[in-house]
Amino acid sequence: VKMMDLRKQQRRELLFNEVVIMRDYQHVNVVEMYKSYLVGEELWVLMEFLQGGALTDIVSQIRLNEEQIATVCESVLQALSYLHSQGVIHRDIKSDSILLTLDGRVKLSDFGFCAQISKDVPKRKSLVGTPYWMAPEVIARIPYTTEV
Repeated sequence: VKMMDLRKQQRRELLFNEVVIMRDYQHVNVVEMYKSYLVGEELWVLMEFLQGGALTDIVSQIRLNEEQIATVCESVLQALSYLHSQGVIHRDIKSDSILLTLDGRVKLSDFGFCAQISKDVPKRKSLVGTPYWMAPEVIARIPYTTEV
């Protein structure tokens, strides 16, 4: 259970955005959300627990071989392909957002910065994400779609 104190959040809409994305888009490589609850001033999100942890922690402890790296890349790309087919841009891909199960399955998480594109809003130019992981187009505020 992920418990977030709404009083401590500068941008509450990001929390709700994350819940909506996990609720509305199911894919084998996207972290599954079971339920969400407002409990007092907290948002509780009951979601899949991936015991393998974040890719950041894994690569700081062991060196992945080429096959393992390819598996991670393929799984993340499958998740992104699915989200893009639904008009969703993740906008914060980083090793902290890639989680693994103990048996090596890979899932994408952290959907707070996601944006929906549509015919009415075909591109975005918001400066969001984690600075060292941002695409040059995002930093330069060049309008972008799912290619970033």
